[in-house]
Amino acid sequence: MFENFTPPPIVTYAIPVFFLLIGIEVYIGYRKNKALYRLNDSIADLSTGIISQIWGLFQKGIGLFAYFYIYEHFRFFEFAMTNPWAWILCIVGQDFCYYWSHRLAHEVNILWAGHVIHHHSEEYNLVVALRQTGLGGIVSWIFYVPLALIGFHPWMYLASGQINLIYQFWVHTKAVDKIGKVGEFLLSTPSHHRVHHAINPIYIDKNHGGIFIIFDRMFGTFQEETEPCVYGTVKPLRSFNPVYANVHYYWELIKQAASAPYFLDKIKVFFKPPGWYPRESSKPAGFLPIPEVSPATFHKYDPKPQSEVRTYTTTWFVLVLLLSFAFLLFVAKFSLISQILVTVWVTLSLLSINALIEGKSWAGAMEITRLLFGFLVLGYFGVGWAYYAIGIVCLLAAGIYLYRTSGQKAQAA
Repeated sequence: MFENFTPPPIVTYAIPVFFLLIGIEVYIGYRKNKALYRLNDSIADLSTGIISQIWGLFQKGIGLFAYFYIYEHFRFFEFAMTNPWAWILCIVGQDFCYYWSHRLAHEVNILWAGHVIHHHSEEYNLVVALRQTGLGGIVSWIFYVPLALIGFHPWMYLASGQINLIYQFWVHTKAVDKIGKVGEFLLSTPSHHRVHHAINPIYIDKNHGGIFIIFDRMFGTFQEETEPCVYGTVKPLRSFNPVYANVHYYWELIKQAASAPYFLDKIKVFFKPPGWYPRESSKPAGFLPIPEVSPATFHKYDPKPQSEVRTYTTTWFVLVLLLSFAFLLFVAKFSLISQILVTVWVTLSLLSINALIEGKSWAGAMEITRLLFGFLVLGYFGVGWAYYAIGIVCLLAAGIYLYRTSGQKAQAA
């Protein structure tokens, strides 16, 4: 059954709709003279979203296999796929499991390490919804085991999860205020989710619901939006590097555990809430304070590249985005080696693009490296001469671009 299973492609086909809605939000911001987007931040957000989808290809099988095994051997009931009540129950059950998965991802360090990337952006718009982890899928499936035990078919479980994810897209906006008393009472709305993403002390670790807000009301994690929100993380990332964004908190935990003087604290580091610090010889364990913030005094991370850099990186990013989307649409036609090669090239490309935006000293070397690696990938796929000609043009364009921008930097110095 598992070998011949085809997951629902709902999210993949929803991607063009996501970008249509993003375009509408950009237009609304323009009409209202509100800066809802920054290009550099949006490229960083979308870069992590691309990596999430592509890296996720190598993780989904773990959770899906486990779900299948539990469903086939231990389920208590079996719901017909044609039963509308079964779909309603599965969607509500999915959201209940999501609530606890999401809540614990904010309350347990090792789970926060996989979720923190979604909160790094210091803007709040629809693109932020696409800023997702590339590693968190390794363990998140554990929270959905109850759905397999109850007896929801794997296809129904995955489809309900994708419906949940698609719903959450629209709540990542400042363009929508409140939607009425009934909607605000039952559903997770843009107002409720703005609270969730805010780092104001009153808002920390609130409003975890995906589709519904009723679980937050039931379990004491609900907070109304009462003051202007400041977005990001309490400890700002201050980087657009998508790989660093995925791994940095894991590395921080490892370093903290290694430096903790007491063995038990080395273990606690991974299971305590974010902000916890271990004992020292004369200092007890405790939590770092959450600083007060306000939109007027908060300084966003905002590197401003030269116009040529902005044009070059934006052009390449659009190309990588389109190629990644095409790859995800037809991924079943690629062998495992082909998938790995494409994943490595896309990852190197996004690393390079964001490094160029940030003006990193190693960005030029990375750009040449990923273009040369692209030649190796083209060689592996055995494409025709036209593709090699395109590759040569890309290398020449990169060389001219790097020469011009390095010359401008030298003159500025």
